[in-house]
Amino acid sequence: MLDWGDLRFFLELARSGTLAAAGRKLKVDNTTVGRRLTALERDLGAKLFTRTPDGLVLTTAGEAMRATSEEMEQAVLRGEQQVLGADRSLAGVVRIAATEMLGEVVILPALRALRATHPQIRVEMSVGTARVDVARREADVALRYVRPEGADLMGRRAATVAFGAYATKKYLAKRGRPVKGAGLAGHDVILYDSGIRGWRGGELAGESLHNARIALRTNSTRMLMQAVREGLGIASLPCCLAAPDRDLERVPDGSPVELDAVWLVVHRDVQRTARVRVLIDALEQQLAKLEKLLVDG
Repeated sequence: MLDWGDLRFFLELARSGTLAAAGRKLKVDNTTVGRRLTALERDLGAKLFTRTPDGLVLTTAGEAMRATSEEMEQAVLRGEQQVLGADRSLAGVVRIAATEMLGEVVILPALRALRATHPQIRVEMSVGTARVDVARREADVALRYVRPEGADLMGRRAATVAFGAYATKKYLAKRGRPVKGAGLAGHDVILYDSGIRGWRGGELAGESLHNARIALRTNSTRMLMQAVREGLGIASLPCCLAAPDRDLERVPDGSPVELDAVWLVVHRDVQRTARVRVLIDALEQQLAKLEKLLVDG
């Protein structure tokens, strides 16, 4: 089977007329061009050029090979253009992964704007706290609370989300308000599953959980918030979701919010694909709109 690499050298030599000129065009030395030509002639069992004082001239076999090689060259170029065209077209599937809250607050509004201008882009969204592996191309784009690691991944800090401890007014009237610095002993708490925001260890909103009762663990922010609304206890919630709820109050009084970075992660192989790029642009625009809300609630 002919090596397309050897044919590229042959075509350039046929067009340039000398080893040196072909080498300059291909950015290699003339001995490399000569070696590739010798290999091609050996594979074909035919001489492709005749040496003359003015340079190399194609033989009859060389003329036939040039026509065939140019057809192959055009086929390769058409294939490259089709691939580039597919990557540049604003159509097709983009897969995105995010937590439930980020999917609701960031992604869905961004998709509404995206659909208005690029209706041929189809988005597949994986929502949850389980980390979808962008490095293995399980998703093209991800919004996550963990900084990306790995040479194949690109990520930037795209937003900051404020979390605070909240409980219902009824719960606090019945069980008392926690005092800043005194811990949550005697209170019921609702926590994320182990490993989610887990670097804070045995604390909730900076308060010790020593002698607190864990009423529920869940991997869902929405379930966490609903559990608080049901009066099951105190939980750390995104301020942008909890602060507008008039039945909920931040505790303890004067406690600072906890700030979590949101990372926008994309695989290097798809970062310049047009449909991925416009989705990222839509996400960044939505995050910019939400900047104050995500931090201040």
